[in-house]
Amino acid sequence: MEYEVDESAGTMTQEVKNENALRAVREALREQLAILDKLGEAEAAIEVNAGIEVLNLRLGEPPTAEEIEEMQRRYLSD
Repeated sequence: MEYEVDESAGTMTQEVKNENALRAVREALREQLAILDKLGEAEAAIEVNAGIEVLNLRLGEPPTAEEIEEMQRRYLSD
């Protein structure tokens, strides 16, 4: 997968393109998280999820209550 990041200084177009690229990366990480989860790789899945959380913060898109509950159920219920 290849992502294009617009380096032009501070334009709205740049911000939108960068946000779109970050969303695309986040979605790719979510796909990988699902694969790691199926493989039972909880430790690696937790690390990938941390990356997803950082992108959520950068995008100003906090996880939903359902997403938080799902992650807690999967990885913190032991």
